[in-house]
Amino acid sequence: MTSPDSGRSHPIHLKYRQGKVFADKVVVRIEIAAPVERVWQALVDFERYAEWNHFTPRVETDLIIGSPVTLHVDMPRKSRMVRTEWINLVEPEQSICWGMHMGHPALLCANRWQVLRPLDNGHTEYITEDRMSGILTPLVMAFYGRSMQQGFQMVADGLKDWVEDGQTHVE
Repeated sequence: MTSPDSGRSHPIHLKYRQGKVFADKVVVRIEIAAPVERVWQALVDFERYAEWNHFTPRVETDLIIGSPVTLHVDMPRKSRMVRTEWINLVEPEQSICWGMHMGHPALLCANRWQVLRPLDNGHTEYITEDRMSGILTPLVMAFYGRSMQQGFQMVADGLKDWVEDGQTHVE
């Protein structure tokens, strides 16, 4: 399911590296009472997103670096939208990152990170974060920042509930 070239130095990931102009982010963290393996399984089971992910109920991708990821987003207090971004990093049981440029990267570069960190108590910290840079970032944050924050919280809460309710199992 993942590319053998999944490291952070992959040319596709470097293509989407953030700039320093107007850098900003939306981030949500949550602790999930389950091991990383179970959380990862739910995170990459895109066919079941509609069962727990009310912000992005449909995601179409093969999770191979360089491939498109089509996101069907139900933005809180905004309209539904379909976005295509590109898988640029996959580190199994650690992180997934997809990103996009709007025109030139100096206009807008965005990367959506989903990161898993094992905790000493056997739980997992889930971090969902959208890092943006470029001259359009303040405009994006003004129009969508609050809705993105609410949507990311919906994702974190939904994933936590889904995994802790035993909807996943490690194969």
